[in-house]
Amino acid sequence: MKTNNILNLAKKQNLCKDYQEKMKNDSSLESLCQMYFEGDDWSMENDFPDIETLRAFKGKSDIYGLHTDYIGSNKSEFEAAYFGNSIVVLTYDQFSIGKLILRHDTKAKIKASGNAILIINILDNAEVDIECMEKASVTVFQYDSNQVKSTGNVKVYKSTFKR
Repeated sequence: MKTNNILNLAKKQNLCKDYQEKMKNDSSLESLCQMYFEGDDWSMENDFPDIETLRAFKGKSDIYGLHTDYIGSNKSEFEAAYFGNSIVVLTYDQFSIGKLILRHDTKAKIKASGNAILIINILDNAEVDIECMEKASVTVFQYDSNQVKSTGNVKVYKSTFKR
């Protein structure tokens, strides 16, 4: 699949005209990944891009923060999304700040320490186990009946999409 095909898929999902124009002007993978995070509310609500599209760019989108069927660990990612069957261990420490999106069947284990601040959106069948220590804080927005386990300064809010 080519990145310019994503515009056609987005149009079918009623992507706003401003973002359609942005996609026309720059359909590079880097730009599309950046747009994902800028419009993550729309992306999450519309399940966009779908898992097949994400898998078509598996391995190429990781450097831009979109990880599909990823198995491994990462540290202090500022913006990251994990899709498909990802199994990931994440560490946030010192003064790191992060925004995470966990989708599909992702399983994540997260350790936050020091003065780290982390915001997590969790959807679909994703699961997360959070260990929050010291002065770190984690806020979780739970959009489905996902499994969220936590210790420490973790706040979990049930969320829905306004329709």
